[in-house]
Amino acid sequence: MTTHAQDPAAVGPFAIQGRLGRGAMGAVYLARSPGGRLVAVKVVRDELAGDSGFRARFAREIDAARRVSGAFTAAVVDADPSADRPWLATEYLPGPTLQKAIETSGPLPPDAVRSLASGLAEALAAIHASGLVHRDLKPSNIVLSGNGPRVIDFGIARALEEASLTATGMVIGTPGYLSPEQITGTGVGPASDVFALGAVLVFAASGRGPYASGSPASLLHRIVNEQPHIPPLPGPLHDVVRRCLARDPAQRPTPAEVLRTLGPATNQPPGLPSPTKVMPAEGVPERFTRSGPAGAVPLPVPPVPAAPQVAGATFTTSRRRPGVLAALTTFGWLAFIPADPQVKALHPVLSTLSALISLTFLYFAVRHWLLVLRPKVVVRLSPDGLTVTRRRRQATVPWSGVTRLRIGGDMKRPWLDAWLESPHQNQLPIARRHNGGLRIYPIAHGASQNSRRTQVNELRAALNWYAARIHDTSY
Repeated sequence: MTTHAQDPAAVGPFAIQGRLGRGAMGAVYLARSPGGRLVAVKVVRDELAGDSGFRARFAREIDAARRVSGAFTAAVVDADPSADRPWLATEYLPGPTLQKAIETSGPLPPDAVRSLASGLAEALAAIHASGLVHRDLKPSNIVLSGNGPRVIDFGIARALEEASLTATGMVIGTPGYLSPEQITGTGVGPASDVFALGAVLVFAASGRGPYASGSPASLLHRIVNEQPHIPPLPGPLHDVVRRCLARDPAQRPTPAEVLRTLGPATNQPPGLPSPTKVMPAEGVPERFTRSGPAGAVPLPVPPVPAAPQVAGATFTTSRRRPGVLAALTTFGWLAFIPADPQVKALHPVLSTLSALISLTFLYFAVRHWLLVLRPKVVVRLSPDGLTVTRRRRQATVPWSGVTRLRIGGDMKRPWLDAWLESPHQNQLPIARRHNGGLRIYPIAHGASQNSRRTQVNELRAALNWYAARIHDTSY
């Protein structure tokens, strides 16, 4: 737990003890109620507090969150969506998160993973029954309490996701635990939480996610295009995890089906560390740790790994396949040129057919040579903005200067189109103008259909990650 000079002394009736962390919505504080109870208080960021639409959605989410049973989640204690900076106080759960438990004690044994799966399925069933979708289920949002796993930070993600944010490049969720439909923007529902449940269980069983690690863009690409890596798990547990991670939401089980398959959870799954003996509760200072004969006994706090560096996502046109096809079709054109006049005279039909074949090869040779000779284009999406390199020209437009990005054209010749603010209209080295925007990148033109589809999906994932607010998904 940390303290900062700008931290408030109190939020509503709660006295702030220190900062637990900071996320996309704002800061989270450990606080005491007037009666001395510990609570977790989330305070909304200034830029979101000024958004009236966000305030209304935040209030609706608070009302919905109150309906979720506290047996499975952190119960809402109090809230004020109309405050200068809206806040929400929830029950403080004295236990480690699943993330810290795995980092400290290593992967769980199969029986513990099975019990964890049942407990989380029960929690998701309660959340979904109240009309909520969590949208960001991950190990750091799961607290291992003495009465089973509890899910935190539910529901609020929807208010944040729908807000008109001034910040760009924001996708609600965590790479590695997002479902394919969240990445491609094709709709989010209860099945998205089930996908995240499968990813959480893989992490609990192996200490790593089903799609390994890497930059956010690479993780999102693997989720959309590759199969998950699932460690060996006994009996029905392996099948449950495999079905949870299905790309098609319709193929995933419901939380109720997971419960029926695996059976009930135990209060303290075997193999899980005891929160009172292994580590302090998440973010609690030493004065709140367990007591021994000599008073408060400080417990070791596991190191928190540094966040991975975000390197951005780069897409480059390739000449390899067009070059091979250009060479082959050129050879075919030369091979069928009817050069001997005697052959033309003796076999006019064969000569005409040969000429037609030669012209066909020539047509395709020209098409592929044009692709080979086109300027190389490199597009880079990063937290700083959109960078385009064409020939020897390179320019970067910050996200504040981009109003819209869209994958246009058809699947045979898709393009990345961009619409820019007027000061940046002539900044990028573009191919041509189109419908008031700029066609800045030919997506895998000349490549195979599978390669083209893969790059479209990868580019779509990167757009959702780095420029979700301006990504037009109508293609």
